[in-house]
Amino acid sequence: MKNKLYYLLLVLIGVTLLGTYSYTLDEKLDLNGDNATYIILARNMTQGLGYSNVTVDGIKPASHFPPGYSFILSIFMRMGIDNLLFFKILNALFLFASLCLLFFVFKRSTKQVWLIACILILCCFSTQLLHFAGMVMSEMSYMFFTVLGVFALWQYAESDKKEWYSSPWFWIAIVASMSAYHIRTVGMALMLSIVIFFLFRKQWIAAGASLVSQFLLMLPWILRNKHYGIESRYFGTIMTVNPWRPEEGTISSVGEFIEKMWTNLDQTVIAGFPQVLFPFAFTETNEPSGVGMIIIGLIVLAMVIWGAWNTDKMRWLMLALLAGNIGLFALWHGGNGTRYVTPIIPLVYLFFYNGVFACIKLLFKDKVEDDTKWALILLFMIFPMIKPLQVMHKQSAMPYNPAYRNYFHMAKEMNKKLPKGTVVSCRKPELFLYYAPNLYTTGYRFDTNPDSVIIQMVRQKVDYVIFEQLGYSSTPRYLLPAIQHRPQLYPVVWNLERPDTYLLKFDRTKAEQLLINE
Repeated sequence: MKNKLYYLLLVLIGVTLLGTYSYTLDEKLDLNGDNATYIILARNMTQGLGYSNVTVDGIKPASHFPPGYSFILSIFMRMGIDNLLFFKILNALFLFASLCLLFFVFKRSTKQVWLIACILILCCFSTQLLHFAGMVMSEMSYMFFTVLGVFALWQYAESDKKEWYSSPWFWIAIVASMSAYHIRTVGMALMLSIVIFFLFRKQWIAAGASLVSQFLLMLPWILRNKHYGIESRYFGTIMTVNPWRPEEGTISSVGEFIEKMWTNLDQTVIAGFPQVLFPFAFTETNEPSGVGMIIIGLIVLAMVIWGAWNTDKMRWLMLALLAGNIGLFALWHGGNGTRYVTPIIPLVYLFFYNGVFACIKLLFKDKVEDDTKWALILLFMIFPMIKPLQVMHKQSAMPYNPAYRNYFHMAKEMNKKLPKGTVVSCRKPELFLYYAPNLYTTGYRFDTNPDSVIIQMVRQKVDYVIFEQLGYSSTPRYLLPAIQHRPQLYPVVWNLERPDTYLLKFDRTKAEQLLINE
């Protein structure tokens, strides 16, 4: 009887997600650029080029992202499925599978079936989850393998296997953590959590075996990068003041580092957790949180930690996973709001509301049953979450704004009319390449010295430059001064209006002569 109830609740969660997802789905390519990169890298893998970028100087090993997500896409491409909508739906399936696994873990570890079902239904109304499940990005696949690792450890804890090496769940947890790591490097949080899980169970050999196993599975990627002379971008990014303005330099003092960490924690946790939990009440801003927001954020964080603690034999795993993610949020660069919180949003929901319910039980003691249907009251939270869904629905139905329409139209026409292998310098080269696969695309240098920008274009063998109005500050800050500094190098070939979008021919020969003479 209980099993029937569990599966009925999972069907209800699935139907809810199907409804909210189909209502908010934007079938267009997302404008962030990374989703185009994942697809292009997957296509290169499918064509036998390895995990590489195709450039005017030949095939170069890719390293900006770990290879996991592009590898997943390439599996389907090898089966003849290279469809944007399919890849979006695949991410929705990753999300649904994650919610199902979390249901089984939390309904057992908290003994609250109705509460957990209601929380997961609320997750289906999270606009941020729906947004990332509706684009070709790595967050949902990373979430799935992270949750699979948690599920495997829960099964391990529930099983009666005496020896860790004889349990298939031990090895599933290891493989899941390595899959998560090779999709997003933040998967290190799960890797560390697995070791802590075994340490608190006083299974010292299992803890050591998990650490060694994970290291061995990391080794091929590490050795591959070392072979090609690729250094990790993560340490450099951690020490960079602003990755979008390299002229601001690197962090040079402990005070600056602490300030950066606080700014990141403010965006992702102090303001971030309330924003993802209550999108109808809190909106993302670039402003530092005031005293009131800090107090709210700390209360929410305390409730999240308390909810993670109240997960019975899974508490140390949950606390380690939460702490690991928060620590990595603090170290990484800011400017992305709550984006990095996305893969753990279901956990934030589960921890927070489980913490609230645990407090209610403490206050009322024996008056609240363990698995009370009063938890259904939580579903009233759906009503204020409908308005953000409606806004998202309207946005998803809208066409690209005129600046992007011009940009993509120019890419398609250039792909048809220019010789294969023509080199184009532009902002968001990944998006341009998606619509102009016969061309080579490259970004321009972020440098306030105009001649430095021009020299880089010469080195990159640039043939054409796109001057757009997509809204990025780098265009007027770095590209425009270079064009204005030496306008004779950039004759206009084509101009699309409203807004003005220019195709400029870069006179590379004249640029070389001018710079040599000077």
